[in-house]
Amino acid sequence: MQLRHLLRPSIALLAVLAGCATGTDRQQAPVKVDELMTWVERVHIEAERARDAISDSFDRLNVLAAGRFEGDSAAVTYARFVQSIDVADEQAKRFAAAVAPMLESAGPVFEHWQADVALITSDRLRQRGEMRFQIAKERYDAIAKAAVPAQTQLDGFVQSLRDHALFLGHDLNASAIDDIQEEVKIVAATALELDRNLESTMSSSRAYAEQSSLPLAAPSGR
Repeated sequence: MQLRHLLRPSIALLAVLAGCATGTDRQQAPVKVDELMTWVERVHIEAERARDAISDSFDRLNVLAAGRFEGDSAAVTYARFVQSIDVADEQAKRFAAAVAPMLESAGPVFEHWQADVALITSDRLRQRGEMRFQIAKERYDAIAKAAVPAQTQLDGFVQSLRDHALFLGHDLNASAIDDIQEEVKIVAATALELDRNLESTMSSSRAYAEQSSLPLAAPSGR
């Protein structure tokens, strides 16, 4: 009993100090959570677009590698391949521009969340808070685990396509096309792994959004 009396002032003081030091932060917590959610949704959108871009560019590389131009000249087929690389490159930049701020905004959200849960005096609420924090953190970590390597792979994939374009640009003939066959298989393996990581990014971001999105405001007049 005496020990509890000694501890109570310390706990109360800690709560007061925490409230004074982070009161503004706590008021802004839902705003920060919503900001993170915005970037998670953006990552989902850009991952989906990146999948489309890599699929199109790899398909065009395959057309070149097969030497089947289906009515178009080799020069036209090559030009369309180069154009698809530019689209993939731009999409790689858009994906990176979504992943970086998502990572940056997540740190403060989860740090403050964990600290606030620790201050809950109700055992039941604290336990529930700890569980929900852990679930949300694991779901966010799943996004980062897929998105970060996907970003690196996407850059490498685009560079590999550019290498093929440089190789064929001034030497677009049957012999040169034959020389790239093994390299195209390597690009295919990279594209497959990249596609899996982008799909994982999309599925994990959906799972996070389902749990963590803020409630929608009720329509006015109700």
